[in-house]
Amino acid sequence: MAEKPELLEMKREELEGFSVELIEKAEKKFDEKLDTKFDEFKESLVPEKEELIDPAEAMGKAIQYQYALKKNPTLLKTLDPQDITTAADGGTLVPTITRPEIVRLMEEYGQARSSFRQIPMGKANVLTLPGKLTGATIARVNEGSQIADTKVTLTTYTLTGSKVAAIVAFTNELMSDNIVDMGGYVNELLAEAFAQEEDEQMFAGTGSPHTGLFNASSTYGNQEFVANAEGITYDKLVNCAVGLKGWYLKGADWKMHRSVYGSIMKIKDDNGNPIVHNPGDPVRQSLFGYPIKLIETAPTSTNTTASMPLIILGNTNKNSFFGLKHEMSFFFLDQATVDSVNLAEYDMVGVRVTKRDAYSVGIVGGYSVIKINA
Repeated sequence: MAEKPELLEMKREELEGFSVELIEKAEKKFDEKLDTKFDEFKESLVPEKEELIDPAEAMGKAIQYQYALKKNPTLLKTLDPQDITTAADGGTLVPTITRPEIVRLMEEYGQARSSFRQIPMGKANVLTLPGKLTGATIARVNEGSQIADTKVTLTTYTLTGSKVAAIVAFTNELMSDNIVDMGGYVNELLAEAFAQEEDEQMFAGTGSPHTGLFNASSTYGNQEFVANAEGITYDKLVNCAVGLKGWYLKGADWKMHRSVYGSIMKIKDDNGNPIVHNPGDPVRQSLFGYPIKLIETAPTSTNTTASMPLIILGNTNKNSFFGLKHEMSFFFLDQATVDSVNLAEYDMVGVRVTKRDAYSVGIVGGYSVIKINA
């Protein structure tokens, strides 16, 4: 009967050392074999000297291929890459991004409010302003002679309030889901629209409800007449500038539409120099020492309405009046009916904007104008 092999006793530390040594020897042997195989593989990639391709031969084959390609276009393989244009190729992975702003041209209105004398109206819807019509008459008298009596006469200027309003409706989804402040954006546009309407009434109003500064019905302190804007001459401008007493023109400026200003810019002296200096500088542009202010709602150079002023010289901040009755107010509506649509039923919200003001052309005798022939 064969003898049983003796059992080898090892401590745990000895077993661990033996295992590590065995693994290291196996790895070393494996690496040696792997290096040998890799060297053999690299050598197989290097062609024998006689197998090297002649450069001239390679060029010839390239030319031959291009010629064949020209004769047979079907040899071309069409590349069909993934792109962002085709949804299936990846277009769906590219989001359309909207910037959180709305680009627009800024309209500059609100010139009337800053140009005219502002009068608070308080609770009154109609405000009457007393004004001078004629002053006192005085005379030197000899000793013992009778002194003539005199009196002053008054006139009045009336400010009558009127209301202008608008409502804009939104869906609640648009208000809550858009990435721009639509409410703020619309409020800005409404404010600009109100300012534009204000200028149209105060400068060019025809009596519905206000009569503007540029109107054919007023008789101004000094009036020069032309057939049209092209008929404005240097002499007419001089007559307009000196046609009123100097104290009436303290703080005065020229007011006209930019197209009328264009007609003036074309006027030249005998030496061919323009009479308006610094025509493109809005700060320095002036005529006879009076600043030039361009009014977008004033009559244009094509206007030929009889007695219509094209140019007004005077101090509007002293002579004309802007009545402040109720400044612009914004109200949010969610229960109202707008254009037969119930906002609550359709989950919409409305913005209502209202304003009340008044205007009087005021002391027209303080203005010198160039107007169309009556």
